[in-house]
Amino acid sequence: MSDQTHVMEWTGGTTFKRRGDRYWVSRLCGMMLGRDGVDAGPTATQGVALLTVDGCRYEADQLTLEHVDESATGVACRWRVGATPLRLTTVWTHDPETGIVSRRDTVSHSGGTAVVLSRCLARVAFPCGRYEGYSQMSRWCYENQGEWHPLHTGLRQSHLSGRTTEGGTPYLAVRPEGGDRGIVFHILPCGNWTLRMSPVADGGELPFAVVELGLNDENLHRSVLPGETLELPEILFQPLPQGAVHLAAPNLHRYLLSHSFKDAKPEAPVVYNTWFDQFEILDVPRLREQLAVAKEIGCEVFVIDAGWYGAGGPDWGAQTGDWREKTEAAFCGGMRAFADEVRAVGLGFGLWMEPERFGAQAPIRDEHPEWFIRVGDNARIDLVQHAAYAWVRAEIGRLVETYGLAWMKIDFNLRPDMDASGSELGGYTAAWYRLLDDVCRAYPDTFFEGCSSGAMRGDLEMMRYVDGHFLSDTVNPTDVLRITQGAWLRLPPGRIGRWTVVRAVEQAVPEYRKTLADSPAIIVVPAGGVWNPTESVGLVFALLTAMPGMMGLSGDLVSLTPEHRAQVVAAIAFFKNWRRFITGAVGHLLTPPLPITCRSGWIAFQLQCPAGDTSLVFVYRLGAAGCVPPLRLRGLDVQRRYGLRWGFQETLVGDRDDGARLMDDGLSLPPAIWNDRAAVCVVRAEADE
Repeated sequence: MSDQTHVMEWTGGTTFKRRGDRYWVSRLCGMMLGRDGVDAGPTATQGVALLTVDGCRYEADQLTLEHVDESATGVACRWRVGATPLRLTTVWTHDPETGIVSRRDTVSHSGGTAVVLSRCLARVAFPCGRYEGYSQMSRWCYENQGEWHPLHTGLRQSHLSGRTTEGGTPYLAVRPEGGDRGIVFHILPCGNWTLRMSPVADGGELPFAVVELGLNDENLHRSVLPGETLELPEILFQPLPQGAVHLAAPNLHRYLLSHSFKDAKPEAPVVYNTWFDQFEILDVPRLREQLAVAKEIGCEVFVIDAGWYGAGGPDWGAQTGDWREKTEAAFCGGMRAFADEVRAVGLGFGLWMEPERFGAQAPIRDEHPEWFIRVGDNARIDLVQHAAYAWVRAEIGRLVETYGLAWMKIDFNLRPDMDASGSELGGYTAAWYRLLDDVCRAYPDTFFEGCSSGAMRGDLEMMRYVDGHFLSDTVNPTDVLRITQGAWLRLPPGRIGRWTVVRAVEQAVPEYRKTLADSPAIIVVPAGGVWNPTESVGLVFALLTAMPGMMGLSGDLVSLTPEHRAQVVAAIAFFKNWRRFITGAVGHLLTPPLPITCRSGWIAFQLQCPAGDTSLVFVYRLGAAGCVPPLRLRGLDVQRRYGLRWGFQETLVGDRDDGARLMDDGLSLPPAIWNDRAAVCVVRAEADE
């Protein structure tokens, strides 16, 4: 055995070392690991993973290195797990442009008897010191709410079973307390996940900080059969510039656009969804009026949300899973004719569906009770069963083909039970992803939108299998902006959908120095996920809130005055001109994320093409915000000059500005920001003018 240390280093500060039969990561994304870069310390700090097999714990030197392959951008290691028949393979790949490192683990069985795996977590150990972690709380209408917490007794994150971003998100940033460097961990879950940071004492004043993450081990009891290979969730590691979570977002977006979404649809049509008109109440004459205005303002798809289906009574939730049209309400069996009306005026037709949840009145539950797992009054279908999978797949296909769907909104309003199979919903989730992949390939002209009570399943892995994902069920503009800030830390901006939801209320509130009869109509928006209570906003503010992503509309379009409609027409025309740019853009948070409870201040986003020549900057004034903070742009060329065009008409304001000043001093805002409370600016390099 040689005592000489072999070193392999990637740009970006990730280093692997080997000495004899020991192999470890000494630096990861610029952060020192272990004890001064050596895989040494208490047993609970050593090794690349922690496994429990047939009730026995394996870590540190109980993982025996069998083979290593190294390259300029990849490392593959195979470890023998004690005396068990299992082999753990860890594959690391490096993206030189962003410094992001991907890790994919598999566990394979080479023996003759099944074993039970009850834990298999990736491990990263930081040297003794004081650390803090940034994690996100996430619940209905309060998604992606992050905070820093000091490491005292430890931090543990997971989610409520089956909905991967309800409770928490699979995201953790770690840094030395108040430090200017760190690492962000992302899990791309397939099933339930866990992510924890624990202090491990070493006899000194300060402990190691050990991060363990991957497939949840709370109820894991997975039989691994001879010859079987179990794939574990992918993990992404990325540097944390200046110790600030929002500064890490652009490189994540750049990485995802080139690795996860390079073959995705390049843009989304502008959709009108019926939900915030009258929720599940679908009145056909009223829908025809909404359709006419949707056409007038520039919408391209008209989507019927929940309430169109089921032969039972009016409870849309209880009838979920009965995908027959209502015969005594809604379209009374005539929805295909209405779909033809929609297409006749030039719009695509869309539907809402919830393929995984089955209410008490869904007939298929009585026809095939063996397919279902009871969850309260509802049930989830067991997609691991081939017959159940085939039925759901056929129903989705039938709806797409029967109604000629240009759009399907796929919702998930159920929190699944604990997985009795012992797989932490890993098998079920893999089947669900396989089904989504199947229908997206079968119907490439249909836009499949992910939703889960908003974004209760808004994780990176799920987003790979849909064309876009809904941001949140709250459509309040301020809520949307705050939730967007947290979402951009984990997700690519251009794949996230959100709506402008408005209705006009005429002669309800007198304007100062005007009679009620002479006062203009005001625009109101929901204060959350329903219309009660409401609040008034400026229409430009509401429109711009929905624009930095996949833009849609809901609410009462018919109520809008001609002046309002003209503003919406201009906004949609602007968005259509820029939507392909937005879908493929890298996002900069020019203002750090703050909690949803913070209702005042300034928010600014910069969407930039990966090449860097052009940006869209969105600025919002919340509440009683006072002086504008320096809105320093990022990623510009200090040697070039940029034209600044403001508003939906892209009006050139002032002289061209140089990149150095825009990044050092910031963007000067036009006076209109104080009235409209929002503005958009096209920042384009002079050579492109």
